[in-house]
Amino acid sequence: MQIKHFVLGMGTVIGLMIGCNNATDTPTPTPTTATVTALTCGSATFSATATANVAYTGTATVPYTGGNAAAYAAGAAIASTGVTGLTATLAAGTLAAGAGSVTFAITGTPTAAGTASFAVSVGGQACTLALTVAAAPVSSGGSAWNVDTDIANIVKAAEAFKTSLSSTQVSSLQYAYTKTQAQLWSNLPQSLYRNRVGLASSTFSTAQWTAFYALLKASTGTGANEGNEEYAGIIDADDYLRANGGDSGYGSGNYYIAFLGTPSTTGLWCLQIGGHHGTNIYTYSNGKMTGGTPSFRSTEPYPTWLSTNTGKTVQPLVQETTAFAKFLQSLSTAELSTAKRAAAQNDIIVGPQKDGSFPTTKTGVKAGNLTAAQKDLLLAAIKTYVDDLDDKAAAAVLAKYKSELDETYVSYYGGTSMAEKGDYVLVDGPSVWIEWSMQSGIIIRNGVHPHSVWRDRKADYGAN
Repeated sequence: MQIKHFVLGMGTVIGLMIGCNNATDTPTPTPTTATVTALTCGSATFSATATANVAYTGTATVPYTGGNAAAYAAGAAIASTGVTGLTATLAAGTLAAGAGSVTFAITGTPTAAGTASFAVSVGGQACTLALTVAAAPVSSGGSAWNVDTDIANIVKAAEAFKTSLSSTQVSSLQYAYTKTQAQLWSNLPQSLYRNRVGLASSTFSTAQWTAFYALLKASTGTGANEGNEEYAGIIDADDYLRANGGDSGYGSGNYYIAFLGTPSTTGLWCLQIGGHHGTNIYTYSNGKMTGGTPSFRSTEPYPTWLSTNTGKTVQPLVQETTAFAKFLQSLSTAELSTAKRAAAQNDIIVGPQKDGSFPTTKTGVKAGNLTAAQKDLLLAAIKTYVDDLDDKAAAAVLAKYKSELDETYVSYYGGTSMAEKGDYVLVDGPSVWIEWSMQSGIIIRNGVHPHSVWRDRKADYGAN
């Protein structure tokens, strides 16, 4: 209030009370208690991957909605349950007016593999924060690749895909890292094999499919009919089969994606994408790619078809066929005789659930005895598999296989076109192992289709 004085006659002073405008003169009170309407632990992101019995320092970013723009103090340390040995502490900050996120610092040494859970609360809302703790890797006596890869973009795309999911979908996507889970892949349709780990693509929304393909593009090669284009073609083939006599086990909805360990530019984790005729198992550790195998490829129909989705011609494995044929047809009669296998090989030798079953004796023609031109053709065939990796990793792995090329053997059975039923070829090096087996059609009865696997004798599953 203000008092103004007016002087009237005879020296009399009268004080007149004049009311003030509260809307302009009194400031709006600032909220003193931070509140939110929802806290979403299921959409939390972690800055690093946790590994059992390894000291951990990282942060968890937890989104909220309905913030009231109030400041809040740092919280007390919250001990983990389930997997013990860790604490989560809320960092001080100020809420946004509406949606935002809060940060918890997580430190300690997890005592086991599994899930470390933290009962957290912010602004009157509570939820359970779940950090996946990977098992400590156990060496199999192999040798991890440890090659440069586009890790920053791969992790960015992985986190964007995860952010697009509901909390229920995230629980199907995210696993602790174990080799046992990584080994649960198959070349069979979903109606015949139901042990795949991960989130089913049948649950994807249109936006989630877009995020999935962005992750596929970041983690695989950019070449025509290789990498992400090849895998997209393999998925398309399943839709073709579903539309042309296949049962519910076929179709693009029967592919699965799993994060084994939390995607990170520093920790150990594996990106696994698998379905009927395509499996990627990509292992990363400390910012490097430590393994890109096993990798399975096939298509039915073969070699090309008109997509039921786009109406365009699809031909994801034609380059592999052509490259093998060019190499085999470059061999002399004597070299072909040396390379010829003694008996037919009707399917791949080291397929799913046959990890480590490499033969001890190499057979066939030795690349070190071939001409430079023939070696180049063999390396070109190997390249059609290596190019499924992201471009940076592919260049490094191909260089490794080239350095071992003279000690690499090739054997085959059937004809040299690698396009007829019964045709088989094996590339067996100190590290590289590639099989191609041409088989009868399953749904397209009068056709053929290949089974093909790329493994690394030393670095399957990142040598874990």
